Amino acid sequence: MTENVLISIKGLQIGKDSSPESIADEYKGRYFFRDDKQYLMYNEDHGNGEEMTKCLIKIGFNDVIVTKRGAVNVEIPFRVGTKKFVNYDTQFGGFTLGFKTKNISRIETDNTMEIHIDYCLDMNYEYMADCHISIMVREKEPL
Repeated sequence: MTENVLISIKGLQIGKDSSPESIADEYKGRYFFRDDKQYLMYNEDHGNGEEMTKCLIKIGFNDVIVTKRGAVNVEIPFRVGTKKFVNYDTQFGGFTLGFKTKNISRIETDNTMEIHIDYCLDMNYEYMADCHISIMVREKEPL
């Protein structure tokens, strides 16, 4: 895969007391491989004058770590069968999120990659939702 990529991220959250919610965003990013890990880098622009958030997704053999720095600060380790608690900090304050990863799958070709993550989300130590994230990466079309 080339260094310049398009990263599509889709999320689905099915809460215990609410209707399913979904999000979808696409970013121009950078892909690289180092020390047996694959990396995706991109910036989230919140569009409301807030500081931009720099994002890094580190993809290992059986884990995915999402790191965000800027308007949002968090490091989320997804590892199957584990539950991790993290501090999710924003300019308006922070809270504790818990991630219990149920499944991670990855499909790769020469110029694409798909990552699917299923997990349970806790907020301040209370169950909130079952979630699914799909990360689709493809080479950016030349101009």
